[in-house]
Amino acid sequence: MKNVLKDNPRSTLHALQPEGAGTARIESLVSYFCRLAVSHSTSVTALSRMVTQTMSSEIQSHFDWRDRNLSGIGASAIEWSGALSALTSVDRLDRLTLSHWRHVLAPRGLMAPSTGKWCPLCLHADREINHIPYFRLAWDLKLVTACERHRVQLECTCPTCGKSGVRHRSAYVVPGWCTRCQNFLGVTSEHGEASREAIWIAEQVGRLLNAQALPGTAPTLKNLQQAITALVIRLDDGNGASFGARVGVSKSTVHCWTHGKTALTLDAALQISASTGLALDKLLQADLSSWASPTLTPQLNLNLELASRQRAAPPRIIDWVSVRAQLRKFAKESTPISLAEASRRLGIEASYLYLHTNKEARYISAGWRAYSKYRSTMNRVEARGAVKRACLRLLAEGRALTMRELREILTPSELAASKHLINMITEIKKELGVG
Repeated sequence: MKNVLKDNPRSTLHALQPEGAGTARIESLVSYFCRLAVSHSTSVTALSRMVTQTMSSEIQSHFDWRDRNLSGIGASAIEWSGALSALTSVDRLDRLTLSHWRHVLAPRGLMAPSTGKWCPLCLHADREINHIPYFRLAWDLKLVTACERHRVQLECTCPTCGKSGVRHRSAYVVPGWCTRCQNFLGVTSEHGEASREAIWIAEQVGRLLNAQALPGTAPTLKNLQQAITALVIRLDDGNGASFGARVGVSKSTVHCWTHGKTALTLDAALQISASTGLALDKLLQADLSSWASPTLTPQLNLNLELASRQRAAPPRIIDWVSVRAQLRKFAKESTPISLAEASRRLGIEASYLYLHTNKEARYISAGWRAYSKYRSTMNRVEARGAVKRACLRLLAEGRALTMRELREILTPSELAASKHLINMITEIKKELGVG
């Protein structure tokens, strides 16, 4: 078997490229998955089943993509983006989720219900320039109710049939078209104007999505705590109660933000941003380098729900260059190993390996599958040889070639390796000319 990395293994699914990469209009992972199903002329149900069966060692078999926040910050976002990266050879599909912010944002109240929202003007604009309509990641956030680009309210009901839950909850989904009446969702005749507050939130989230596409390490909770502490000192002379009153929370909540293991909910982060004048992306990245204390109190009335105490796992800084080199060493070992074993040795989940070291991870997986297939073939050959020798012994002793007689001769390990033993005995009888 080859032990030198030369070319990427051929991808199982189309190497579909995400839309809006590197911009605030980045595609969501839900949209990407639906478009991938369309490109294969299959249903999302069938594609979901195929992905979970193929990635059985990385994804639980009962995984239902509709019941998870695939575009969020939880384990489902990483598992699914990693699986799709493995099968399409397109790396960093985690950028179609919010997982970049998983150490500083809490999951509570982050993602919208799975029924889906959209901006009809964005879908219309896609179609006008002969572009494939797609769902933006920003639309999947609960607090985003407006389109930053067109400054209108997001819609959640079909303009033709008036039904809700028609964006992607169906066996067959074509992004941009109603799953009930099959009419286009980008109808622009009627749309509601968004409030100033809703537009501001959409703009801040847009900055956040722009920032996560830039190179650099993921933000850490420790740095965020230090940044909030600096804000408390510079705005309120270190008085946590005064800062809490400024952003609408209690003194104890501020203490948790600065000393505990409490990640910010998105609404809390937005309230801090609005009250301090520090952009959302700068806050979560703990970047105060260009920030100055506001001279006027912001007049935005966000009316957000605050006070969440979600525990965030401590971040781990991973040197992906070193990991990639280690995977290449694994690939050169005389006996191939599985990606699960490589994951265990490195202490990194397989999904992250697919996302950050796509070529090396897929090469190891392909090598392990080929090796497993070879071993399976060899085991069958060895088992068949043992069964044939047992049959010859039975014939020499004048005994019948039956399962019962064979079980008395074969060892437990030989029996375990002899799959489909009845078929094997039938083949050997024909070969030996025994009726």
